[in-house]
Parts: sequence; structure tokens; C-alpha cells
Amino acid sequence: MSKRISLKIGMLFFILMIIIELSLFFVLYTNISSYQIEEVLDGLLTRGGSHRDVLEKKFDQTTLTHVDLMESETVTDVVVTDEDGTVLSNSSSTDPSQRELLKEYPVSSEQSGMIIEDQWKTSPYVATISPIIIGGELKGNVYMFSPSTIIRDLTSHLTKQFLIVMLLTIILTLIVVFTLSRLVTKPLVRMKEETEKLSRGETNLELHDHYNDELGVLARSINRLAEELERIKQERNDFLSSIAHELRTPLTYLKGYADIAAREETTHAERIKHLKIIKEESESLSGMVQHLFQLAKMDENTFNIQPRVCDVRLLLEQLKEKMYPLISSYSGRVNVECPEELTVYADPTRFTQVMVILVDNALRYSGLSPSVSIHAEPSNSQVILKIKDEGPGVPEESIPYLFDRLYRTDKSRSRNSGGSGLGLAIAKEIIEMHGGEIEAYNQSGLTIQILWPRDGSL
Repeated sequence: MSKRISLKIGMLFFILMIIIELSLFFVLYTNISSYQIEEVLDGLLTRGGSHRDVLEKKFDQTTLTHVDLMESETVTDVVVTDEDGTVLSNSSSTDPSQRELLKEYPVSSEQSGMIIEDQWKTSPYVATISPIIIGGELKGNVYMFSPSTIIRDLTSHLTKQFLIVMLLTIILTLIVVFTLSRLVTKPLVRMKEETEKLSRGETNLELHDHYNDELGVLARSINRLAEELERIKQERNDFLSSIAHELRTPLTYLKGYADIAAREETTHAERIKHLKIIKEESESLSGMVQHLFQLAKMDENTFNIQPRVCDVRLLLEQLKEKMYPLISSYSGRVNVECPEELTVYADPTRFTQVMVILVDNALRYSGLSPSVSIHAEPSNSQVILKIKDEGPGVPEESIPYLFDRLYRTDKSRSRNSGGSGLGLAIAKEIIEMHGGEIEAYNQSGLTIQILWPRDGSL
């Protein structure tokens, strides 16, 4: 695929590496070729200087012949002139280009000698001049000529070598870069494939998270996400299954008692009794739907609270007054222990809703003539609220799940006692929205403990 990430990364690194390598090759080629050209020119100048030194010691025909003989077997040419530019000797006959240089440079501006022609690309020769000075007077010049083809052949050979090495380097770079890019991107491609499985609802991923780098962190995050999605999926299925079961029971009652009430042989007293049961089940069903609606709003973050500093004692006294009919129906009592001027940072309506749920729960599962105590006390920046009943408590293994939606314990939370199994979950959500905490433990009955902020700093 043209859009594969390995291809993109490979091309990016390949282009970057080629730019770097070509830059390095260019600098290296330029330096080496310049060095070799300078070496040829310096060698020619040194050779001319050596002949000049010999002639300065003995400037006669024998020495001139010796110098010519030394250069006759080489590719270089030597020409010796007197101070007037007259050719005294040469190792081979001079051609027009050489004679042109002799005329152009009759003397050297440098006593040690100088290069008079270095344009090897266009000129047939490169040349140097070395002055012959005897007794402080100029006696002549030694001209050295070397064919430019030597340098051209040298640079051509060097260019071929560099091109071969560069081609091999590019091929090797291409192989290495794309191999490494595939190795690097292979985990990413694997993660893409697994996340596509997640999008299709598949949570059974096969991601290796043993890498000790960012890829490993990402793989572990995806695995955790898959586990969380699987948990949520399972919770959703369990929740829907529980909701279906909870709704089916009151609906069955409604249908059954409605059928009985509709029979002609049903007496008036029995019909009134059945209609009363239908009303109770309808109210239970309505309460469950209301709880579900509140939980849905909490999940969507549309459940609004407006917290402010409230007097705890006042809220609890109002709670007792509000719940008096319910408390009386259970033939129970609610005792409140709260110091004066104790404040809590809460939405008073939601605070009361939480306490109604917890007190109703305590009354419902405490047996006959239940007694429920509410104890409030300050603790640094929080208020500790304890709602304690005198019931049988709950099994220890059930306590961690007590605030889960639709959770019921086998013994003391049966449907025969009423309730939707959603109240404690709603209470927990409201408390946590205020920045508080809630927990439960057995202590001569069940005790619900709440840590509620005293101000809005938490």
C-alpha cells in the first residue's frame, strides 16, 4: 500500500540519508581530487627545483645534457633557457603551447619557483618555472611541463571509484533503511490491526507489550483499553440482563393481577386488593425507571449539582421530619447525633437524596421495629457521617460489590424486602460527584460511612 507507514518512514529516512551521504561524498571527493592535483603540481615544481639546484652548482652543457637525459624517459618535459629566454636545452621538442608559455613567463616572480599553468581541464599542459640564480644574478630558468591528461586520468579514475562506492552505499542504505523501518513500524502496524479489531467489538487482542520503550507503553495502554472495554461490555450485558429481569417481575405482577381483577367472578374486596398490589408494583416500577434515568444522566455528565456550605444538623433534622411517615410505617426510630454549627459543602437536595436512600435502606433491612443511628463529626477538612442499622449485616464477600448497580446479597438483599438495587449506586455516584467517599462495613449490623468535604477545596 502506498500509504503504509513503513514506506513513508523508509522514504523519509532514505532521502535524508542520501542527502547526508551525497554531501559527504561531494566534500570528500572535492578534497581528495584537490589534494591529488596539488600533489601533481607540487611534485612538478619540486622536480623543477631539483634540476635548478643542480644547474646552480654547475651551469654548463654537460649538466644541461644530464638534466635532459633525466627527463627523456618520463612523461614530463624540461626546458632550460638563459636570462634572455633563449632555449639552452630541452628533453623533447617544444610544441606551440609550450613556446607560448615560455614567452608569457620569461622570468619568475618567485625566487623559489612558481606554477605558471594549472588549468588542466582546458590546457594540454600544466607547467612550472624555477629561476637559476648564481651569484645573485639570474642566469636562466628551468621550465617543467606535464601533460594535463595525467590529472584528467587521475580525476576520472577517482570519479569512477566514487560513483561505484556511492552506488553501493545507496543500495546498502536502501536495504538497511527499509529493513529497519519495517522492524520499527511492525509493532505499530500490529497495533493498528488490533485497534481495528477493537473498533469491530473484538476485545481478544494479541499485542506483545514487553518493549521497554514508548511502543511498549502504547501496547500496554491498548491492552488495558481492551480489558476495560471487555469489562464495560460485560457490565453492560449484565446490567441489561438484570434490568430485563427486574422489569419482568413487576410487569408479570401487573399483568397477572390485572387479569384477575378483570374476571367477573372476582369479588369487589378481592378486586380492591389486587388493584392495590397493581398500584404498589406500578410505584416500584416507576421508582426503578426514575433511578435508571438518574444513573443515565450521571453517565452522560448531565446530572447537575449546585453545592454550597450547608448546616449538617439542620439538614438531618429536616430529613427526619421528611421521612417521618416512612419511619412510622416501619415502627422504627432514627437517632441523630450531630454537633451544632457543623457544615458540609453539598447540594442540599442531593445530600438529602443520599441520606434518604441510606436511611431507607437501613430501615428496610433491619427487621421489625428497626433502629437507625446517624452520627456526624468533623475530621480536618471533611465531615464523617455514619449511618448504622441493627440488622444482620451483609456477608463480607458482598461488601465490595454493595454499591454496584443492581447488586443484591443473597441473604439480606432479596427482592422480597423491596428496593430496586440501584439506590446505593446512585448514592455513591452523588457522593463522588461532591468529591467525597463512601464505604460499608459490618459492626453489630451494617454501617455506611461517608467522608464528605466541608468546603469546595477538595
